[in-house]
Amino acid sequence: MTEPSPKLDLIALAERFVATPSVSADGNSAIAKLACELIRKIGLEPRLQTCEIDGAAHYNVIADLAPREPAGAEAAEGLLLLTHLDTVPPGDPAAWTATGRDPFRPTRDGDRLYGLGSADAKLDFLCKLAAIAEVDATKLQRPLRLVGTFAEEIGLRGARHLVESGETRGFRYALVGEPSELACVRAHKSYAVYEAHIPLPELGRGSGTAESEDFAGAAAHSSTPALGRNAIEAALARLDRDDVRGLVAIEGGTHANVVPDHCRLAVALRGSAAGPASGRAVFDPAPLLDFWRAWCARIASAAEVRDSDFDPDHTVSNLGRIRLEDGTAIVTLDLRPIPGLRAPQLLAPLTKATDLRLDRHNPPLSTAADSRLVRAVCEAQVAAGLEPQIATKATCTEAGVLAGAGVETVIVGPGPSVGNVHRPNEYTRISELFGAVRLYAHAITELCSGERESEKLACSA
Repeated sequence: MTEPSPKLDLIALAERFVATPSVSADGNSAIAKLACELIRKIGLEPRLQTCEIDGAAHYNVIADLAPREPAGAEAAEGLLLLTHLDTVPPGDPAAWTATGRDPFRPTRDGDRLYGLGSADAKLDFLCKLAAIAEVDATKLQRPLRLVGTFAEEIGLRGARHLVESGETRGFRYALVGEPSELACVRAHKSYAVYEAHIPLPELGRGSGTAESEDFAGAAAHSSTPALGRNAIEAALARLDRDDVRGLVAIEGGTHANVVPDHCRLAVALRGSAAGPASGRAVFDPAPLLDFWRAWCARIASAAEVRDSDFDPDHTVSNLGRIRLEDGTAIVTLDLRPIPGLRAPQLLAPLTKATDLRLDRHNPPLSTAADSRLVRAVCEAQVAAGLEPQIATKATCTEAGVLAGAGVETVIVGPGPSVGNVHRPNEYTRISELFGAVRLYAHAITELCSGERESEKLACSA
């Protein structure tokens, strides 16, 4: 492999990016500082948008190549290149067997580069930066803006902030970085996160035996929950057994969009002998179990409606976190409806018996397969030596936010998504990093140069 630009060593920088933690809840100060350093290295001047979330500093990193306010008809036809710089938490470090139990230790194995964020999605920012370094800026006649966003994994907050601050005005097209193995993703599902508050009647202070158990699952992205194994549901199944008198404690999961790989449960068992439950509050689990059964029934019913454009081809949901606080079970869950279905209507029956609170809702993406942008990306794929391919995506992304602001948007990026991200041993393919650089360089030339409408390509869906 050869370097995509004499200014940037892509593999070395990819390893630095992986080694720089940027978990959403902790802020992205370190990765933003590194991104600014590299932007300056290719001769551009970065600027920052700052936001504080729960005491942590977050930054949108922005760099412009072409004039921000060109004259005439070109003014509203700029191109945004956007990638989120944050990641989900790594989970249990011991599960990162490919990186020596350190998720921030970049590890190469043939064409694979392992490490948290390698595919989802901060290395894509480097590919875009390297592509900009290759482009002949003198030939660009429309604005080009590179953006690294914050807090995508906890509500698309950086992208929302970008739109609300007016930084997308004057831009007609956007390429949003997410792992797609360099396919052009034109559509994805919507996404909603809810928190259910379920009061549990107290049965009294414990007398009798108790049982504590740790349940192990398998982490996966909540867009494809069948690829994981939900530890919270395993714990609830145990709670539903006849020998359980009451609930003492339950704690599991991390985020709504991650299938939980652990859950700890403590229950009071039927019987009178003194044991570990003595003196602790014991709660009636029936309302929690009723909620779980009702949720399962609603998701099963929604799954009967199919859309073959997507994989999975039905609505999916995930119980991502559970905890017990002052006699109230708090369950965080998400929902990804297929087009035509809406989260509030799907979950409306649950609100009759449960305090179900909407935490956030992310919009869907639907860009026409024959749009100017999709055709341009297909042409860039061919020019980069790749197969032209358009697809849909089961996850929800920042692309929906940009599309809602009137920017024609698609998703493209290196690395596999399904069965890879939001779980240990995440990886990207080094060859796809270089392929992404070539693709982006051609897309920039196609969309920002003086050339007008290109020939329509036949792309395989």
